[in-house]
Formats: sequence, structure tokens, C-alpha cells
Amino acid sequence: MICRNHVDVSEGVRRCARCGAMFCPDCLVEISGKPYCATCKTEQLLDVRSGVQAALDIAPIGRRIWAYLADMLLLYIVTFVLGMAMGLAIKAGASPLLGCVNILLSLAITITYDAVLVAATGQTLGKRALRIKVVSETGANVTTGQAWGRSLAKLIPFAQFVALFTEERKGIHDMLAHTRVVNWA
Repeated sequence: MICRNHVDVSEGVRRCARCGAMFCPDCLVEISGKPYCATCKTEQLLDVRSGVQAALDIAPIGRRIWAYLADMLLLYIVTFVLGMAMGLAIKAGASPLLGCVNILLSLAITITYDAVLVAATGQTLGKRALRIKVVSETGANVTTGQAWGRSLAKLIPFAQFVALFTEERKGIHDMLAHTRVVNWA
């Protein structure tokens, strides 16, 4: 792919979020975390100023499930190794309470993994692999508070399952944190 304005540039070329044409980083400006070309940035800024919200490109349930499974596999490996180490320590004579510590530590790792990565980039490793991203209801990047609240709300039983039945595919955790999961280029 080459830049529409600079035919000699092919590195870092991305699509404008509004018109879809390909441009290099020098030809794009980010507004609310999305790239816009010079022509579209004016229209987008007018929309932002007037309060018009573009419809979010909500991620399909299938991609969300695969991203979740990828994240859970990664976390399972980490917590399995941690559990094995704690189990060996208990077998070697450490306090059996270490098993409770293991459970709490595994839970803390799971919550922190999701919250920290979503706060930093809007994506966990699974979401990045499936090219989806967590954003606020307006399409802007999520705040740290939204990321932590969303991660903690996932502890509610069946919080994610609700997304199968809502029009905007929002789970309870998305409703409480005022977030959406969208397709991301």
C-alpha cells in the first residue's frame, strides 16, 4: 500500500477512518483515537463540535469470544505455573494457606492483566490479535477508571454472557463502565 499523497511512501500507511483512503503518518491526524486525512479531519472536527456521533463499528460476538479465549489461555498458562510452584512449596512443607494465596493471586493477575492493558491501549493481547478494541461510548479511548471498573465488573456472574442478548452487544461490564468493544484496524 502506498500513501495517496506521497507515492514514494509505503511504510506506516493506514486508512482514514472516514473516507477509507490510504495515507502515510504525515498525512493523518488522530481525533478521538482514529486517523483522519486532511479533507476528512475538517468534517470530523465539525461533527465533534456539533455533538454528532458517528456510529461505532461494534465488534461481532465471535471475535470477542475468540479474543476472550486467547486471553484466558494465556492467563491459564501463567496461573498454572504459579499454582504448580505453590503446590510444590506446600508439598515441601510450606503452609497449606499458600493455596488460598494462590487463588487470590491468580484472581489479582487476571483483573490486573485486563485493566492495565485496556487502560494503556484499549486492547488485551487477545483483543489485539483479533483486531478489536475497548472504547468509551463516544468512541474515545477508555479512562483508567473505566478500564479498572470494567475489569472488576467481569467478576459478576454471567456479565459477559449478557452481550449475546443486547442490541449493541454490551455485557454487564460494558454497561457499568460505559464502554463498547469495536473493530479496530
